[in-house]
Amino acid sequence: MTRESQIAEEAAAWIDRLNQPAFDAAAGPDFDAWMAASPRHREVFTDLQALWHSEALVAALGEIERGPIVAAAPPVPIARPRRIWRTPPRLAAAACAMLLAIVLILPILSTTTYRTGAGKSRSVVLADGSRVDMSGDTELRVQILPWKRNAELMRGEAYFDVRHERARIFRVASGTTTVRVLGTAFNVDRQGPTRTAVAVYRGAVEVGVAGEADLVLRKGDGARIVDGHVSAQPRVADTAPEWKSGWFEASDVPLGVLIGKVQRYSARPILLRDAALQTLPISGRFHVSDTDRVLQAVQAAYHVDVAYGPNAIAIRPEIQPRLP
Repeated sequence: MTRESQIAEEAAAWIDRLNQPAFDAAAGPDFDAWMAASPRHREVFTDLQALWHSEALVAALGEIERGPIVAAAPPVPIARPRRIWRTPPRLAAAACAMLLAIVLILPILSTTTYRTGAGKSRSVVLADGSRVDMSGDTELRVQILPWKRNAELMRGEAYFDVRHERARIFRVASGTTTVRVLGTAFNVDRQGPTRTAVAVYRGAVEVGVAGEADLVLRKGDGARIVDGHVSAQPRVADTAPEWKSGWFEASDVPLGVLIGKVQRYSARPILLRDAALQTLPISGRFHVSDTDRVLQAVQAAYHVDVAYGPNAIAIRPEIQPRLP
């Protein structure tokens, strides 16, 4: 059994116990300890609890109740989710089995992946009516399920205009960073494995790392998450992210981040041939959709050599610094 399956089984067992007519108060501390042990415990429990009260599970149990397996049992009306709490043992077992099957299997079957190539943007409308605008060289995985809405930004940058739903929270993951919303418009820029930038253009979002909430951002707010640390950024003045017009404003960001932004528009790989260049602080406003223009500016301002090869562009420290 995988760790994920074990967590789902434990969460289903707790839900079954908590929704019985009588709950042993002595088990309360054990439940609290289980919930506190891991952010993943809380996330899976929340998903299962939402599904437990969903109309879909009620309807499925109603079909089981009408089937031959419970034909000899006294009829138990199941008109609302709350009635599940008092179902006979066989229906309770069926409910738990359904919870596990749905939570473990359905997300795998219902994941949709969207991709863009270098220099190509794309707009998609998700199954819930939310809209996502994707920058170049971006990959996004989306799950729209009856009890939750999840997206994972594997690379690149995307602007989300999320349809408001009080019951289904929309979460966007970027590495260890999670953005949690009900309905709003915001941008997520995955700048590296442990580096993400978030900006809010309407509504509010909650930004956290590893399942823990750290900062609430409202319209005009921005945040930078680097190596698990969340920091507020200067207010967002525009009504839409700058990448939509091909620009990027940098304030002491590593050169590697800037080159990653330019790479989204370049068909040829751009390689930093010296590890120190990855962390070289860069500031300025760059037209990242114009590869040559950005590289010329970097070459002039930061004393690097840019070599254009047939298959790649290489950036190295300048061998002989220019005289003033």
